[in-house]
Amino acid sequence: MDLYLQFGYGMKNLTIDLSKEWENTNVILSPRDITPKQLEKWSKEFSKANVNCMFDPQCYFPKCDHKNLIQYGYWDNSLNTNLNTVDDSETILIRKINVYNGMINSDKFIIPGIMRKYSSEWFSQWKSNCSKLSDVTRKVVKNRKSILTLALPSDLLCQDESNIEQIIETSSKWDVDGYYIIAEPYNGQYLVDNPVWISNLMQLCAGLKLQNREVIVGYANQQLLSLSATKIDAIASGTYLNVRKFSNKFEQLDDIKRKSVWFYYPHALSEYKIPFLDVAYNNGILTEMKPDVELDNSYISLIFSGILPSSTAFNENLAFKHYLQTLKKQVALCSRDTFKDTIAANEMLLNTAERRIEFLEKNGVYAQARSFKDIVDVNRSALQRLQKTRGFMLEHSWGYI
Repeated sequence: MDLYLQFGYGMKNLTIDLSKEWENTNVILSPRDITPKQLEKWSKEFSKANVNCMFDPQCYFPKCDHKNLIQYGYWDNSLNTNLNTVDDSETILIRKINVYNGMINSDKFIIPGIMRKYSSEWFSQWKSNCSKLSDVTRKVVKNRKSILTLALPSDLLCQDESNIEQIIETSSKWDVDGYYIIAEPYNGQYLVDNPVWISNLMQLCAGLKLQNREVIVGYANQQLLSLSATKIDAIASGTYLNVRKFSNKFEQLDDIKRKSVWFYYPHALSEYKIPFLDVAYNNGILTEMKPDVELDNSYISLIFSGILPSSTAFNENLAFKHYLQTLKKQVALCSRDTFKDTIAANEMLLNTAERRIEFLEKNGVYAQARSFKDIVDVNRSALQRLQKTRGFMLEHSWGYI
């Protein structure tokens, strides 16, 4: 499993900076955060930096009116209706989106998907749209891999597993090269505490990967490191929360609200505000929060420079680079040569997080809203369920999927 960058507000320079350190950099570009003119200009800069670009058309909420999205030639707030009633609407849509893929010279074409509320009609609408768009893409788009967006509402992901099996079975019939999974989080949570949600997502990823197709999960954070146990190809993450968890960020009034700077402590899978790092400093345990050599980086050197963290110049940009640099390393560490070893690596990750959180809390250091404390057992449960349902198949298919 690899880490892709989920492009968001203000991420252009960060992407280029990280590409200088990363051996292979992939970014999923966001028309919500880039105008068409910027897309054309920036894609050339990304190309010079050897950054591989993908284009997510972001048709999740067709009626939204974001000032950047509506500048794109394919944007139509009647998309939902047209896909079901207007002849050739799919062909027109795919051709227009392909123009922007040509502009960035992408080698993978993301087929759009709509995020619909779960209802009795959800499956029929989803199946119809995906089938039509997949067929048209195969005819229209040449020399690019077709990656179908699976936009899944949280209510669906919290249902019976039979719904997930139906998605896997239906998807296997489509002529696509892979899937781009967009999973709406339960209750809009950053770290989801519903074990059924993460278990169903894990079952879906494993089932799709066992079709021997490419699988990318978008809008991810450290909780989805556990998806390495499904052998998917990548998770994508970014800077602000709206690119680490999926939400309707496509309304015009959705602005970035700068608040606290958070420090990601990878061994606890948790993030801490700077004042709590001051608490750790005063308690003489700040050095305990310095990542091991394999996860350390220069972005956090100020925090461990021997003075009160809040008195240093550690800032939001450094925090973001540290988070993504560390997450990329953790993705690699969790991905092993066998299913059994990957499960063991993930179990160790969770066990370590549990112990480190307990130690820090005993010393008055709390992660508050971004604590992994209540998530450890949630992910444990999902991993156990995966072993029971698809462990045998994954173990014997690991080397070639």
